[in-house]
Amino acid sequence: MYTRRDQVDAYSFVTGRLASAVLRADPDGPERPLRRTGIGLIVGIMISLLVIAIIVVLHLFTGMGAGRNAWKQPGALIVAEDSGSRYMMVDGLLRPVLNQASARLITGKAPAVVTVKSPELADVPRGAPIGILGAPDALPSGSADSPWTVCAGNAQSGFKLSVTVGAATGATEATDRQAVLVTGDGQLYLAWQGTKLRIVAPWVPRALGMDASQAVPVDSSWLNALPSGPDIGSPPLARDEGKAGPTISGTSTVVGQLVVVPEAVGGNSFVAQDGGLVPVTPTVAALLNADPAWSKKEALRIAPSELATQAVLPAPVWQAALPPQPPNALDLTGRVPCVLWHGESARLVTAPPPRGNAQSNQAAGVVRDGRVADRVEVVPGAGFLARTRPAPNVPGAGIYLITESGAKFPVASADAATALGFSADSARLVPAELLALLPTGPVLEKMNSTPKE
Repeated sequence: MYTRRDQVDAYSFVTGRLASAVLRADPDGPERPLRRTGIGLIVGIMISLLVIAIIVVLHLFTGMGAGRNAWKQPGALIVAEDSGSRYMMVDGLLRPVLNQASARLITGKAPAVVTVKSPELADVPRGAPIGILGAPDALPSGSADSPWTVCAGNAQSGFKLSVTVGAATGATEATDRQAVLVTGDGQLYLAWQGTKLRIVAPWVPRALGMDASQAVPVDSSWLNALPSGPDIGSPPLARDEGKAGPTISGTSTVVGQLVVVPEAVGGNSFVAQDGGLVPVTPTVAALLNADPAWSKKEALRIAPSELATQAVLPAPVWQAALPPQPPNALDLTGRVPCVLWHGESARLVTAPPPRGNAQSNQAAGVVRDGRVADRVEVVPGAGFLARTRPAPNVPGAGIYLITESGAKFPVASADAATALGFSADSARLVPAELLALLPTGPVLEKMNSTPKE
């Protein structure tokens, strides 16, 4: 009688023949069909475990593990895991790095950052700090399109001058029909569109329908941020009242006399000049009427048919820089006048009075002079590399890194800009008058591993 063992062996034999018949079509094969697969799997697992064991041993005991000594490599920025302190190895000494900008200026690029546990650094000899004292610790991406808004202060804000780099909250652009009288540096100006027009005669505000006593006091730096236009005073037209002008339908005129055509298309005011009539804008006509030194002869009103018989001279080029019509005074209730620079042009805007201290700009090495705004704000993400906007046919003189700390840092060279992650050729043009509103930090220049203060 067969034992249980004999029955199991017989069953295994039969199932083995069936497996060989299915997998190899050979039920009498001398080897089991999956024998090599199982052996290969076991051998592979054993080899993998052996390799892992070797790597662990090397890492723990020989110091040859990948990355174990990476922090000792030249140019690596070592960050202590526990404290966040930053170091670099220089000549066998562990030297603290003052800021991120210094690390890049030393290595010439973004350094490799290696995080190390503080106990590993405990026995390493220390050296003096390296870097530029007061250089920025956070570098901007430089990808934002950053406008500048320079605002006058008022009693409620507590500031004389505020500058915001980046989109200002609540700014509203003035229309071409709006302007504001401002006073600064002992002068009266009409701020209109993107220019300031100096008023050189006391009767001009009245001629424009404005009140000089309501002029807004502004800082000289606010005026500097607004490009200058022509002066507003007596129009530069001939006004020799002793000389006869053109005769219109039998009526004699004198040089300097206003001629009005109420139904004229494209303009209805002209000034009699030697040789014909010169078209003028309503603003120039208002100035002529109010100018005490101008012709006192009453304006001559004529019909369009009478105008057709006269020689009409080209319009003066200079009047295009003045408002075409006497502008309306901006409503500054709860708002202050501001200059918005975006790209290559300036515009007059209004905004709510700035509040809060924004950036304090009290960092070591940051210098302020009398032109710096008493409130500076660089909106997060609005920092960039700037170049002084050149005068015509003159290249920009300086390159500056503007950071969220609210300061500008002179960049010594194109190589230094590259080390900081920027291209000097792509620096954005900014008027010098705007750059002067920011406090100035230390010069950022390529450096060796030596402290610079």
